[in-house]
Amino acid sequence: MATARRCAGCGATLNDPTGGANAITCRFCGLTHDLGGSAAAHRAGAAVVIDVGPTVRRTGAVAATAMLGVVGTALAVGGYAAWRVTRNTGVVSQMATLSERIPETVARTSRQPDSALAPAALATITQFGWNALDVPPPPGGFDAFEPVAVLPWAMDIAQAWASDAVLTRIDIGRVDTTGVVNLSGETTSGYRFASPGRQLRWKQETDAGSKSLTRTGMMLQIQGSTVRALLEEGRNWNERPAPPPANVLPLPEVLSRAKARRHGVTDRPFYSGYMIHLPREGWVWYFSAPSGDSFPRARATDGRTYPY
Repeated sequence: MATARRCAGCGATLNDPTGGANAITCRFCGLTHDLGGSAAAHRAGAAVVIDVGPTVRRTGAVAATAMLGVVGTALAVGGYAAWRVTRNTGVVSQMATLSERIPETVARTSRQPDSALAPAALATITQFGWNALDVPPPPGGFDAFEPVAVLPWAMDIAQAWASDAVLTRIDIGRVDTTGVVNLSGETTSGYRFASPGRQLRWKQETDAGSKSLTRTGMMLQIQGSTVRALLEEGRNWNERPAPPPANVLPLPEVLSRAKARRHGVTDRPFYSGYMIHLPREGWVWYFSAPSGDSFPRARATDGRTYPY
């Protein structure tokens, strides 16, 4: 029974040899098949001859197929290696660029002061950011901080920044039921000040068409034994008159009186709060519990809670 010869390279049907030739060349892919000159070779199928540089002759269909697989694998490996070189070159280039940018990025996002500033140095600062201050501890130290008692200490710092600085607010982050403020941990307490003279300068510079860099407000923050200041524009003081001096009771006394009121501040282990000036009521304290419960405001001059 006759068996059709097929090309070991592309699988196409091979023609019969002509003129007693011992080899057949595929008319489709050009691969030469050695017939070997024997009937057994004719029946076994055509062998393949592959030339790579110096002629390397391999006989037998199995050997030809194996050689093709080796060549294909080599080409694939070579191509992949070339792709990896190109790809990795790009990655290395990108990593080099990134490494050059890292120091610049860190410098922009972690601008810590080289040293603490004297309060008077705040007068010329125009950048927005916290500034550590080189100041003595408040009277009584940081362990038993009472914001009203040490208000003169805070005013000295503020007036070193602006001689006409006035108090606008006191913040307490954590105060126990006796009225002693805890400055340890992550809680902060502090003061806010405004300067009417700097506010007027900011307004005049802005009305003249320039971008004013005058800072008109200051936040003074205390955490642990660290004191720092943040200068701000304070635009909300454009039309608001400066509040009067805070001639008020110490915080422990205000809190004690407010808790004694029938509809006053409920007794809790700890509070947070702030003191501000209301035009028709004067200086008042707002207290709240850590859970979020809030209480009627307490007048800072006598501890009476609203309605007075």
